[in-house]
Amino acid sequence: MILPPSGGTQTGPPVSAVSGPLVAATPVTVAVTTTKLRSVPASYYLGFSFESSQTDLSNIFSTTGEYPALLKNLGYGVLRFGGKSVDTSSYHGITAGNLASLATLVSETGWKVNYSENLGYFNASKVASDAKTVAAKLGSHLSAFACGNEPEDYVAHGLRPAGYTEANYLTDAASCLAAVRAGAPGAALSGPNTFHVSWLPSYAAAVKAGKLPVGTIAEQYYPMSLCGKTPTPGGAPKLLSRTTAYYEGLQLNSIVSAVAAAGKPFILGETNSYSCSGLPGVSNTYAAALWAVDWALLAAEKGATGIYFHGSLSTTCQPYTPICKTGTNQYVAAPLYYGLLFTHLLGSGQMLGTTVSTTTNIAAHAVTSGGKTSVVVENLGATTSALTLKAAGVSGTASVLHLTGGSLAATTGIKIQGAAVSSSGTFVPGAATHIICSAGVCKLSIAPYSAVIVHLPA
Repeated sequence: MILPPSGGTQTGPPVSAVSGPLVAATPVTVAVTTTKLRSVPASYYLGFSFESSQTDLSNIFSTTGEYPALLKNLGYGVLRFGGKSVDTSSYHGITAGNLASLATLVSETGWKVNYSENLGYFNASKVASDAKTVAAKLGSHLSAFACGNEPEDYVAHGLRPAGYTEANYLTDAASCLAAVRAGAPGAALSGPNTFHVSWLPSYAAAVKAGKLPVGTIAEQYYPMSLCGKTPTPGGAPKLLSRTTAYYEGLQLNSIVSAVAAAGKPFILGETNSYSCSGLPGVSNTYAAALWAVDWALLAAEKGATGIYFHGSLSTTCQPYTPICKTGTNQYVAAPLYYGLLFTHLLGSGQMLGTTVSTTTNIAAHAVTSGGKTSVVVENLGATTSALTLKAAGVSGTASVLHLTGGSLAATTGIKIQGAAVSSSGTFVPGAATHIICSAGVCKLSIAPYSAVIVHLPA
């Protein structure tokens, strides 16, 4: 039996967020269980994904301006370059100037780079040469090389003739990875960056057989779609619904099952709310911040060791980009960024199961490390939640951080504990509020469409 994903069970069927006038507070009980799930890695879990073509843009990767600070706020993460554009005929590697700037940026911030090579128009000598240059320049800040992006769509994109099969792809992938190794013998490798899980089992089998020497399996996923210009209906309420979270959980279960044979960890190398650049009015709003918290933690519970949110480095500022470039060396945190920042503030460690009892739309996750447990609870409904948080043996003072926004549609005004990212890109949350827990029970109120992190007493 597959349970609705909230780190445990939720009473009743999956429910959607609702809208309407505020009414009396709805009782909610969240219990932290002893069930051990997977862990949130201490470093390099959160990251950003970009189209490889954007490495040709000028004035990017500067260490002046807000961008370095915005990265540092999230701890140590990963910048992934790939997407559909890596496989176009015009892409043959990052420009020398931008590579130098990228190396300086990751050296200063401690971030790493997941770098893709062109498999659509594969040229072994160019791949080897590019890999050699990139590996030498990035050094220890290179996370891994990958080859291509969504090969299952190569025929549809005109990159391979009709009849191109997964078996053909596995041969191509082996050739590309060998070219990378020829240029960068000691570099880590990753793949296949597919969108359809059906292509993963054969890839995993090839990894197990030693035919593809990758260290991580990379998959991509978007719960909603704008491809074809017809968006998945439902908007923010559907994105935040427990029904969507349920199917996200099924997708993660499918990935886990498909890659099991490889015996390698998996990452979500490209993800966001709506595929094909995001849906204005949803992907660039506070709703996306709330969604990102639940999605990133659900992925960790299922075993993902990295999750990279797709975005833009240009001033076009695609609706789903976590960071928006507003001018030369000028960047602002988009609503989605606040969701990732809030996730980072929860902390890392062993994730524990939770059970949620309520009639409203609630998401909950718990993590423990060094004897301390922290719980995030999101009220994704339109009524105030009267939360009873249960954690065996807990007594004393707990600290609480709140994630708030004016409305689901808000594009500005998102805050964590009353604080916003500064004009210089730095962030310091407001002083935590405190509640008293007694005999394993903590009680607090959670406003509609908001989230809390409760750091329980040790």
